[in-house]
Amino acid sequence: MARKSETKLTKYRIMRSSASIAKGLPLTRSFSRRSFSAMVRSYPRVFAKPISGSGGAGIIMISRAGANRFHVHSGAVRRTIRGSDNTYRYVKRKLSTHYLLQQGIPLARVGNRPFDVRVMVQRKTGSSWIVTGMLAKVAGRGYIITNIRRSGGYVLPLSTAIMRSNIRPLAPSAIISRLSTVALLAAERLSTYYRSQRVYGFDMGIDRNGRVWIIEANLRPDISLFLKLPDKSMYQTILSYRS
Repeated sequence: MARKSETKLTKYRIMRSSASIAKGLPLTRSFSRRSFSAMVRSYPRVFAKPISGSGGAGIIMISRAGANRFHVHSGAVRRTIRGSDNTYRYVKRKLSTHYLLQQGIPLARVGNRPFDVRVMVQRKTGSSWIVTGMLAKVAGRGYIITNIRRSGGYVLPLSTAIMRSNIRPLAPSAIISRLSTVALLAAERLSTYYRSQRVYGFDMGIDRNGRVWIIEANLRPDISLFLKLPDKSMYQTILSYRS
């Protein structure tokens, strides 16, 4: 039997088909000249990402830098280019595989570094989905991605990250509750397609106003991040659901 598509676009389209989830998804399109031009005009920042893969590899951020000028940020390197056509050609030359474009979310920051949230959702056979772990991934200095290994960033307990962040108004319990609700809805929706799936690792964002977003859904999430927390109880819970 052929394996079902696991590309980011496939998962996005499955989640997008649910009205209750769609409002928490950044607009995502296949990479093309037309979609590039439209999205860099519409949003202050846009991410180009490989359509498959994980770990933050190959991600490029395009952001406005004044009248008809754009910053292209890859890794810790930034270049400024004049004109959307020139910017498109520059980015296109850097792509080595199929890419998508995603609306950039103004992620909340800790110490002027963006962070996102890993939310683990799991179930045992015949049981309901449950959130088994959450943590904040803080980007390394100068990086646009929050992948810890690639950017040299660090993890924090989620409540700690929210309290230290620039989110206003601060309401950690309400934000955490909303993250859980959205992640559970997304797991239910994705499972209409990935029927045998028992775990999802959602990379979710919180913007400066406290709104939550689903950036990406991972079918084989790395759980070693949870070992980096001083409290190992979430890691143990996650392990218990793998048996």
